[in-house]
Amino acid sequence: MSKLTISVVILAVISLGVFAFNYISPEILNTSEKLSSNPDQIKEVLVPLDKEINAKDYGAKGDGLTDDTTALQNAIDDASKEKALLVIPESSESYLITKQLVMKENTHISGYGATLFMAPEEDTIRNMLWSSPDDMVSNISIEGLTLKSENKIIGIDYYENSMVSNVQGMYFQGVDTMKISDVFMEDVYVGLKISQAGKLRNKDIKISNLRIDNSGMPIQISGTNGFSMVDSVLNSNDGGTKWLHSAYLRGDNSNFYFQNVEFNNASGGGIAIAGNPQYRHPPENMVFKDCRIKDSVVGVHINSGATNITISGLIIKGSSLGFKINDASELNIDGVNISGSKQQENDHGGFSIENVNQSTISSVTIDASDMTGSLCQLIGDIEDLKLSSFKSSEVKNIPLYSVESAAKIKNLIIE
Repeated sequence: MSKLTISVVILAVISLGVFAFNYISPEILNTSEKLSSNPDQIKEVLVPLDKEINAKDYGAKGDGLTDDTTALQNAIDDASKEKALLVIPESSESYLITKQLVMKENTHISGYGATLFMAPEEDTIRNMLWSSPDDMVSNISIEGLTLKSENKIIGIDYYENSMVSNVQGMYFQGVDTMKISDVFMEDVYVGLKISQAGKLRNKDIKISNLRIDNSGMPIQISGTNGFSMVDSVLNSNDGGTKWLHSAYLRGDNSNFYFQNVEFNNASGGGIAIAGNPQYRHPPENMVFKDCRIKDSVVGVHINSGATNITISGLIIKGSSLGFKINDASELNIDGVNISGSKQQENDHGGFSIENVNQSTISSVTIDASDMTGSLCQLIGDIEDLKLSSFKSSEVKNIPLYSVESAAKIKNLIIE
């Protein structure tokens, strides 16, 4: 166990020729969960309870042989028009589909015990459930359904070094008020993809008990305001490049909430929160509570202008680098446990912090027995940053803190 005082840090930094530190009141650094990140504020979907439509009545077989695409689409269309719940009955074999099923306004699907299967496609990315970017659709629910394909194609580009299906589970563009619960996906290219349609952002999306296995990227979300996910597991598949993440939360996203979610086996980051020039605004106002990351090269990426990110009660196991933070502000990271570091060619250590301001990182426990790099590396412009209660064990030949020689640091507290 070790504790580094501010005086030791000052001497180390001066010897490297960087800017001296000034004290700052801890109150300035405090950030907290905004009310708008509360999942209780996300609008609830109104699922019809008085009217049902059965997919079998439209000719869906679920025998693993018949193409059920047309039958299921007709059932979806009628259920949407009549504001009825579409039941896809339990079946020992899969419902085969060869084209995407289009979700409409007031689409509600219950598929407990039912599996939709789409065969892999060599040259084209296809979708299983899809909404058109031309129409903003609202009041959608999907529960109890299983979506599957097969990872039989050699991946290219970002998916190099992995096997893929080129089949995406769900791709929605322009949704208002949606609930996904008790859904399972396996061998999908991207499990859940949500992006903005035109000028209108998606909003009010609530997800619970979602499990995605062997996906190149389990979820990729952009252009969304109001999103919650609880009690879920997002497992990437083997291989791929550093650009593949278990959860890729991109630009124009705001007011997100995750609790009791696992982000595993990513060749990039377990959680990646990153803007991009193609988006008007970087990700903002996100809360992660009691989540876990396992066997991802980097535990958490936070970069490209991301702001107001709160993380508490996070366990990271088997990552080469726990946190990679660059160009971010208003971070409140508290109660993190990092262990089981696995060596990679790039990205090492506990924390890499670059160009960060108005942030606090506290109550961090690190088992450094297999770690390389340093427990905490400071790079670039650092301003108004507090690091407190770092506890480390099994530290061998790596520094507790390291500072890049060109770093510019103002108002840093380490205690």
